[in-house]
Amino acid sequence: MLWYAACGILAQQSQDLPRDASRPVLFQPKGGNVKDSAEIDLRDKVSLEATACLTIRRPDAACTACANTCPAHAIVIDARAIELDHDRCTGCARCVAACPTGALALPVALEETDSPLTLECSRVAPTDRQRDAQIVPCLGGLSASRLLEAVAAQGRTTLVDRGWCAECPSGGCAQPWARSVQSVQADRGDHAAVVQVISAPTPVARARPAPQPRRSGQQGFSRRQLFQSLTTPVPAPDRSRVTADQPFSGKVDTPALEHRRDMLRELHAAGSLPAAMFPALDCTGTPDMRLAASLCPTHALCLAEGPDADALVFDAALCLACGACEKAGAIHLRAQGSGNYAGPVTLVRQTMADCPECLRRYAPRDGQQICDACQKDNDLAASAFGLMRRTQVPYGA
Repeated sequence: MLWYAACGILAQQSQDLPRDASRPVLFQPKGGNVKDSAEIDLRDKVSLEATACLTIRRPDAACTACANTCPAHAIVIDARAIELDHDRCTGCARCVAACPTGALALPVALEETDSPLTLECSRVAPTDRQRDAQIVPCLGGLSASRLLEAVAAQGRTTLVDRGWCAECPSGGCAQPWARSVQSVQADRGDHAAVVQVISAPTPVARARPAPQPRRSGQQGFSRRQLFQSLTTPVPAPDRSRVTADQPFSGKVDTPALEHRRDMLRELHAAGSLPAAMFPALDCTGTPDMRLAASLCPTHALCLAEGPDADALVFDAALCLACGACEKAGAIHLRAQGSGNYAGPVTLVRQTMADCPECLRRYAPRDGQQICDACQKDNDLAASAFGLMRRTQVPYGA
């Protein structure tokens, strides 16, 4: 009875404890009180989609963007596996903004309002915030697609710089939002800034505590934790969907690039977009189309097989501009296209046929009836038959 009473007292005391002000806020839907919303630990909410991760699906890409950006060193990349250490994660979401394909996600939603959107860092005290400002874990965690979505929904978006970013205990960076803001400004193409950064210097003494990891990197193991780490098998990365419905092994999904394309179409409100927003490919000849499509890590390059011809189809909106396809020969990558982007286009079309001997698909030349492999086999067989039928010359004659 005493044990149950003690548990009840502890439970009541835990409900009366003040909330941890260092944790970022997950916003409620429209109509809720944003500034007084319940605080949720977002460090457990960072998720990884295996089908969109270059590290898991394409180890040859050597992508370490998330690990290099994480200020808390909470991401470890090893061979074809990626590990998220939630105990070290501070929930800043800078890894989400750095991921080129959108494999990482953090469920932070912004409230829709009738006025232009203003975003502040979670360290800003309620008394210092701009009027009707919404809070994000870190201004550096705003990806270009997220900013484009905010601009499309609410027009001009303002980021408030308090002057603390360079010396932030969670990971200092002078302007962590710069890359995303420049990308959005280039996508819009307007002379007026659709994403504005205003400077509002505030004494750092008035800042709220920076989010800290639950476990520091130098913290040792207890005896129980040591035995658990030795006896508990390490879970293998989830690759159940890695090769599902993929035309080529190693293709990655690109939710971030697809979201950017959809947002640009909504912002420009036109049937086509300027091709200068996307990379472009030039073909100086006929490349090895199957090899080029296999080298592309995304679905930007695909091989479309027809009954009489194959086509190499290119979707510039899904291109990472990695240049891997250039290894197939006769392909040159350009940083920007020309004209308008209207969707996937055919780069090269090549006549194909089925070899009547081996039934393999090949690209015939003028007058060619069988594939090169069968032609070599026939030439070799003819040479061997000729050697067997050759008249023997007597020794010494």
